[in-house]
Amino acid sequence: MTETANQLLTHVVPDCALIPPRHRSSSIPAYPFFPEVVRQWRFFFRSVNGHINNINNISGGPFPVFPTETIRLSVEGDAKTRLYTNVLMPINALIGTQGAAFVWTCNGLLGSPDYILCTNNSTLAKMPVELKTRHNLNLNDHDLWEIYRHADRVPIMEADPGFRFKKRILSQVFGEMACNGLHYGILSNYSDTYFLRRPETEPRTLYVSHVVHPNSVNPSLREKQSSSKQTGSKKKVVASTSRRITTIDGYIGGGSFGQVFSGYYDNQTVAWKTCDAYKKQEEVKTLKHEAHIYSILRECQGYAILHLLYKGYIYGGFLFALALQLIEDSHHIDLTKLTKKEKKIIVNQLKSIHNFGVLHNDISQRNILYEPKSCHYFFIDFGLSEIVDNESPKLHKEERRLKKFLQL
Repeated sequence: MTETANQLLTHVVPDCALIPPRHRSSSIPAYPFFPEVVRQWRFFFRSVNGHINNINNISGGPFPVFPTETIRLSVEGDAKTRLYTNVLMPINALIGTQGAAFVWTCNGLLGSPDYILCTNNSTLAKMPVELKTRHNLNLNDHDLWEIYRHADRVPIMEADPGFRFKKRILSQVFGEMACNGLHYGILSNYSDTYFLRRPETEPRTLYVSHVVHPNSVNPSLREKQSSSKQTGSKKKVVASTSRRITTIDGYIGGGSFGQVFSGYYDNQTVAWKTCDAYKKQEEVKTLKHEAHIYSILRECQGYAILHLLYKGYIYGGFLFALALQLIEDSHHIDLTKLTKKEKKIIVNQLKSIHNFGVLHNDISQRNILYEPKSCHYFFIDFGLSEIVDNESPKLHKEERRLKKFLQL
């Protein structure tokens, strides 16, 4: 076998695509440790070839040829562009007939990988891809399982000033796999690529292949025969002392800031509003601001706004999330069906929020929920809200805008 690394990917990708992901279930705790153990993925190339030989429905054919990008890899965006043009785009041409493709985003995915392999016409996530620059990831052919512990990295860093590694990089891609019930991933700086596996039977263990370079030929011959070194990380819950079991299940939709999923917190049904804590720093700030607004409006919770049950980092710090009261059978208001009395109730709900000096700043139909069971109305999405003086004219202007919006 004499295959380049790019050609090898054409085998790896369909192989991973055929393995069904484990659905996020109520048994997955929100605090797995990322990762607890890092080991060598031994016989990686042999196992890939073995799977391919046992599968008959993967299309073959020559590796597609596309124009090659040679831009300088000075920033992370350059590495993303080159990987997509030189590697992922040709693979998409090969696997597209099967309804699979590498895409930038996928609905219902926790976190924000640079690319994600999806099947079923880009609706079912299978494998995340994380791109870094050599300024953050440059192991100089050292293996990830050998340098995962800080004590193992120190002598290497002292001897090699060009060596670069941040533990959170591996935690990030592992988080994308674990949170979404996925078993395969790719970590790359384009020059160096690592294939990752998280077995269902060992959900807190990460297996990593030897490095693969873009121009590598027959990489299976480069496997070392040395025994793997097991490394571990301390169990740590980031930014929260809560020991309650939390779970995230089905995708509800995208909010103004972050994605919303159904789930549980402390045995209560909740809506989890989440964002990637590594990549979406502005969204994290917005969600923290929203949580602060909910604390100011504590007396309005359950009446004019939803209950906030939890705020903080989950999944080992991979996500920042708010756990909000989930109202069964709720829906956005229908202006054509509101009576004059109901419109006045909504205005009074806003007044109760204004009494605490909070300006919503995003009054719209999608930000007012109706609960048929209790006939209550709730204002949601306080990401753009503002704290003002109780006598601020902005409050009166917003009330007038709401009345005009409701045609009251």
